[in-house]
Amino acid sequence: MLRDERGSGTIAGLFFTLILMVLAAAIVDVYRIQDVRTFAYSAANDAALRGASFGRDWDQFTATGEMALDPYAATDAAQGALEQVMQTRSISSFRYQIGVIPNPGGGTFNLPAPCISRASLWNTTTWTETRPAVGVCVQVQVQTI
Repeated sequence: MLRDERGSGTIAGLFFTLILMVLAAAIVDVYRIQDVRTFAYSAANDAALRGASFGRDWDQFTATGEMALDPYAATDAAQGALEQVMQTRSISSFRYQIGVIPNPGGGTFNLPAPCISRASLWNTTTWTETRPAVGVCVQVQVQTI
């Protein structure tokens, strides 16, 4: 006895199309997440560089010959740079933490909670430098499909 199999190709085609749509959405989400991650990393790097550049304590340098950072000036410069670059990309929902190690000999900075999850990949919860430095940690929410 033969069965009527008309329409089974349509059902298989619809199922295949659904699978392709889910796969395409996943690819778009992965691309979007990677794009925002790369942008946030670059923005944090640029903000830290600006903080270290504009936060130099020239009075201490002329007095002692050793470069140090003014923590308030470095933080303000890094914060301004980060907010400016985020605004150019129309990102308004982000969190950040700026850490400054102002001493000429460097020092250690305990990482804030948002940064620890990434830093734990390297088995650490502190940041140590041998010279003055500015560090910026940024978290950005990414809209997914």
